[in-house]
Amino acid sequence: MNQPPFVIEEVTDPVEIERFRALMEQSRRNSDWLQAHWGDLLPQALGRFVAVAGQEAFIADTSLEAEARARAVHPEAKSVLVQYVMARKGPRI
Repeated sequence: MNQPPFVIEEVTDPVEIERFRALMEQSRRNSDWLQAHWGDLLPQALGRFVAVAGQEAFIADTSLEAEARARAVHPEAKSVLVQYVMARKGPRI
């Protein structure tokens, strides 16, 4: 079992820290938007993939297709949220 070593590094570069903060903020906005708009996406999203970029949803049959649609409309987006929506409603076992 040759696994690469696990390395933890402290990032102190202010430019890199700001880039990461901006990425996390964009991710948070997309996630918050998705949580607030599930009702608009269902039932057509059931059993499909949803990508969110620029607080806009793109539904497709594959994750790559959903992400490609989102990036085509929002090429400036550094963060695209992609999520599979289970085909069945209710509890999962």
